[in-house]
Amino acid sequence: MSDQARSYAVIIPPTWVMIPVGDASDAAISALLDERFAGLPLDSYGPRKTRLGESLRDAVASARKTGGLDIILPTSTPWQVPLSVGIVISEVGAAGASADAASALLARMQNESPGSAIVSTKAGSALREIVDYAGLADDTELSRLRSVNYNWPVPGADGAILVAACTMAGKREPEYQPIVEALTELFDVMMETLVWSRVPEEIR
Repeated sequence: MSDQARSYAVIIPPTWVMIPVGDASDAAISALLDERFAGLPLDSYGPRKTRLGESLRDAVASARKTGGLDIILPTSTPWQVPLSVGIVISEVGAAGASADAASALLARMQNESPGSAIVSTKAGSALREIVDYAGLADDTELSRLRSVNYNWPVPGADGAILVAACTMAGKREPEYQPIVEALTELFDVMMETLVWSRVPEEIR
């Protein structure tokens, strides 16, 4: 997959990383690992470096299958419970070659999707969708808990839609719900910082 010019910029928290999904992913992961483990003894930290590299490459491979542009992940988790979170950002075509068609599609998606709303952001109006996944009462396996998606029409991009999808997974324990809510709030704050970086001057 060839790398596509990123149409957006977003601020991410400390200890989180953004990695391109295209051809530059291996170089970006290697550079990140070298930076994070610089000066640390390989006999002690080598296995951790290897595990982190494998985890990042697996995440990139999964995002690549769905046409992702970038992934955003935490490299450390301050919450001491078995919950994980990841963000995949993609750009997809809308049913029509115009910004109006993309906006109309998002409005129709809002009407058809419970838990969705049109929200105002720095990058313009976006469709925000939230889905909580049900599980079995005795479900002790790691499973998907919640997805939160933001969808924006991309200015000047012939009806394309930028999709930021945040997925939280872990054990289905009621006492973990406050962490799911906190991660949802963190994702919302991150999406509030998103701005367009590849937009024609006449529509900036």
